[in-house]
Amino acid sequence: MNAKTAERLGEQPASEAPVSLRKPLTRDIPLEWVDDLLVAASEIDPSSSVEQRASSLLGAATRMLTRCALGVCLPGAAGAQAVVRVSPRPRREEGRDPTRLFPEFAFERVVSIEPEGRSTMHVAADDSGLLESAPVEALVDRLVLLLGASIREARAQESLRSQIIQAEKLASLGKIAASVVHELNNPLTSILAYSEYLRRKGERSGGDPSDLERLARINEAADRILRFSRDLIAYSRPSAERPGAVSLHDIIERALVFCEHLLDQTGVTVEKCFGEIPPVRGVIDPLTQVFVNLFTNAAHAMHERGGCLSIATAMSPQDGYITVTIQDDGHGIEAAHLPRIFDPFFTTKTDGTGTGLGLCIVRNIVLSHGGAIRANARAPRGTAFHVDLPIAPPSSARR
Repeated sequence: MNAKTAERLGEQPASEAPVSLRKPLTRDIPLEWVDDLLVAASEIDPSSSVEQRASSLLGAATRMLTRCALGVCLPGAAGAQAVVRVSPRPRREEGRDPTRLFPEFAFERVVSIEPEGRSTMHVAADDSGLLESAPVEALVDRLVLLLGASIREARAQESLRSQIIQAEKLASLGKIAASVVHELNNPLTSILAYSEYLRRKGERSGGDPSDLERLARINEAADRILRFSRDLIAYSRPSAERPGAVSLHDIIERALVFCEHLLDQTGVTVEKCFGEIPPVRGVIDPLTQVFVNLFTNAAHAMHERGGCLSIATAMSPQDGYITVTIQDDGHGIEAAHLPRIFDPFFTTKTDGTGTGLGLCIVRNIVLSHGGAIRANARAPRGTAFHVDLPIAPPSSARR
């Protein structure tokens, strides 16, 4: 039994590998068919959905194959499946074969569109000879290529739109957070002033030491919140600073303050191993963003059962650089994904929490500082990131 016969009604191909092209696409296919397909492909609106793109191409093909039906099965998220059917006959529901898209025809051929075989194209007719004729086979091959390219483009557009929407949400949230912080600063300033006044007054009048201790704690907590809110506002603004000599340890400590709540919430402990290092050349706010993103990713990786976030600084084996090593005990990154983790919009998070931009931004900031970043898997679990940053020259002014 050959492959063509195996693809007929009620039989499965011997191999599940995608159908390969058997001959040059222009052989045996009328040139007007090629023209019609290309025109249909060029007229597709870039904003069209996957289903709309498939419908346009299939509609053009059925005008050439008037005795055939054409369809596409497109798998979606969570096992959902979209089906596009273009048929001259109504669908026959009674006694329908669930494995077929066109049970109203005697013969049906299935061709994989993508290499992994997730999307398929179906062509059906009552005459098996028609399906096996050279012009139809050539047209189907050409159509499969156009459908594959169009599906990939549509999915890329959908991904880009979702990322843009998410970015807009984050931008709006940032504006709201900044206004909230501004509103908090006034009452916090009052709490600081009055608690300090009452504490000093109590000290002069010989007040209860336990009450004075409580006032001191109120004052300390309010001061900490005020400093955090001011740092947060400064961090959220675009930086106009010029690169200079900055303390890498101070930047790491600042980033840890921003991530403190998340680390506590996920049960993550922090282990610091700071070496004797000179200042690096950089700008405080962008470098803070680098470590905030890396610490946040580590916390997300350890959210299921907690773990240890290890941060170490040391002189790099490469002259003129400092290396910061950040390690976690999280679920780790698959080896196949490691080469792509810094690509824009690439994310392994399936719950909608990841935009796929965080590590891309981190890499761009590090590169703009003349540094480098790399990642590797840890045994038995977890991930390690290594950030190399250039040492500030002696003439740089400390910021």
